[in-house]
Amino acid sequence: MRVLFVMIAAAFMLTAGAGAEEAKVEIKSLVEGGASPQASVSDLSWMIGHWKGEGLGGHSEEVISAPADGQMMGMFRQTTAEGALMFYEFYLFVEEEGSLVLKIKHFNPDLTGWEDKGDYAAFPLVALGENAVYFDGLTFALEGDDVLHAAVSIGEEGGTNRADFRYERQTP
Repeated sequence: MRVLFVMIAAAFMLTAGAGAEEAKVEIKSLVEGGASPQASVSDLSWMIGHWKGEGLGGHSEEVISAPADGQMMGMFRQTTAEGALMFYEFYLFVEEEGSLVLKIKHFNPDLTGWEDKGDYAAFPLVALGENAVYFDGLTFALEGDDVLHAAVSIGEEGGTNRADFRYERQTP
């Protein structure tokens, strides 16, 4: 996991200084030994859709599917401001033990993985609001109906920096 945080931090450092100039959403951490609250993927239905915006000094895109069998699937693409691909993510919001865990796998533009084949980054649920979800070090928050904010702690575990994203809902 430490290698993952270092790779994300390196990507962040290459693009730091640019990005959304919006008010920052809160990032929460799970207290050591703390339990995640009760939740299901249906609590995240406000996130479903296609989102485009800015973050990490470039262009970001999220596609989040409707729940199926206790999971919601998501895909993320990051490009530079000039449009060059930086990386992809494939992720799942998963119901586990009555709560939620966000599981993410990262990929280079050629689809080589950052994590080992059977590994992924896991973010347990910390708190759930009406239109916000707080995973350990990663937050999604809805503003109105059509603006999604995301924020993640990056760097060493516990987060020494943060990356902020601002997306607008795309209509078909």
